[in-house]
Order: sequence, then structure tokens, then C-alpha cells
Amino acid sequence: MTMKVPMSRYLSPLLALCALTGLTLTSAAPALAQSSLVLGGTAYSEEGELTGEQQISVQERDESFAYENADFLSARILYLRPFKEHFRIGGGIDFIGNYRANVLDEDGQPEDPIEVYEFGPLLEVMAHAEWNIGITERIDLGLGAQVGLVGLFPRGDLRAEIRELQDQDVNTFMLPRLGWSAAPQVLATYRFDERLALRADVGVQWQSIWIFNTEQNVNDVAFRKKWTAGTMRTRVGLALEVRL
Repeated sequence: MTMKVPMSRYLSPLLALCALTGLTLTSAAPALAQSSLVLGGTAYSEEGELTGEQQISVQERDESFAYENADFLSARILYLRPFKEHFRIGGGIDFIGNYRANVLDEDGQPEDPIEVYEFGPLLEVMAHAEWNIGITERIDLGLGAQVGLVGLFPRGDLRAEIRELQDQDVNTFMLPRLGWSAAPQVLATYRFDERLALRADVGVQWQSIWIFNTEQNVNDVAFRKKWTAGTMRTRVGLALEVRL
């Protein structure tokens, strides 16, 4: 049995590279500058499409579907340090406890009855940069951007799909599915005192996750399966910032 190695296997070293880049940048920040820890949550709305196809021998099946978010909250933690005047850099994680989606019909409306597809926990490791300028003594406005690597941990419907393939002798694994994300944002900060501030941001995030990308022979029959989930997500975040 021959097998095409999934693309996600080649992306694995990038997760470590992203984390290393963030640590390198933050270590280059001024030694005496105050770092900050940002703890908060994000409300989001999204539209996405899973582009999928499966081929067994000469028979092909389109498995694509459009979806929207079934849940709307995620948790975030950021570590930031000043880099240059008005600039800060750092990194963090964003976590959706259990990523689920409402499947849409051909008219872009939720299926009736509502069909929910459960992907599983979604974790993003990101590098973050932002520019801030003081508007008043307590209020700062700024622009930010983040890029990250995404890990999707199969659960629910996705886990069942993998199990079904394994039962059919398809060589696929119950490993996190990897992808990427990028998000510009506008942010505002209100400082209560020298150490504590309230932080709000609004942004748009683009995300892509490779779920299946395999081509192999199963019991002397050609088999191919490719799934990619692409999402555009609008986000509104609120968090507390504590200077360390």
C-alpha cells in the first residue's frame, strides 16, 4: 500500500518555529521595559466552507458544505513587551473549547432541522504585534496584527469520520489537524492606573485548516480524500491587561 504523506506533517515544525520567533522577538525588547499580560475573551461570528472530495477507484463524491458558527466565545492570553516607541510585540494562545459549526443549505440558511458538525477543540498559537498612541492621559488607540498556527483536535463528527476511514483500512491518524490564521485589528486601551488597564479590540480573522490530504491504495483500490476548512471570522475582544 502506497501513501501520500499528509501536508499537516510538513507543517508540524512550523509550530515550534512560530513559538521560537515570538520568544526571539520578545527577548530583543528593552531589558528594562515593562511587559504585560493580557487575559480575556472574544465574541465571534464566522462564515466558512469545508471544501472536500473523496474518490474510490473511479467514483468521486463531493463532500463540501458551507457553515457558520454554532458557538460564539473563545478565550485568549497574550504576553507583550515594548519593542520600540509606540510598538509592542509578543505572542499568545487563543482557545475555542469545542469548535462546532451549523451546516448551511444551498441558500446559505441553516439546515432544517439544524445540523451541527462537531470538529473538536481548536487552539491557536500566535505571534502578535501592535502600534499604540496615547489620545488622552488614560486612553490609547492602536492597530494590531497577528499570525498563528492552528491545531484542531478531532472530536465528535470529525473523530467519527476518521474512525470510519480507519475501519475501511485507510491509513489516517487521530492527530491534530494543522492550519494557519491571520488577523488585523483595531484596539483601544483604558488605563485604570499604572498597572491595570481595560483593553478592547475589533478585527477580522482568516483561517485555513488542512483536515485530510491523502492519496493511497487500499486493498488494491485507488483512494483519495481531501478536506480543507476555510473561515472568515469577525471578532470583538475584551480583556484585562496587567503590567508585570
